[in-house]
Amino acid sequence: MLLKFNREIVVMKSRKGATYLEYALLAALVGIVGAVGVMKYGKAIGEFFSSLADKTTEVTPKKP
Repeated sequence: MLLKFNREIVVMKSRKGATYLEYALLAALVGIVGAVGVMKYGKAIGEFFSSLADKTTEVTPKKP
């Protein structure tokens, strides 16, 4: 029983490095997807927000 428990602890400790690696790979994938999205849709998103800003300045009351 004690030997089985010790073996599970060793497996859990050796798994810790793999978990960090998995999180690092996931973070890298999110970064790559974000960068590709910005490169592909960046101009369209910029134009959308620019037109939105133009529309809001049109309806904003001017100060006297």
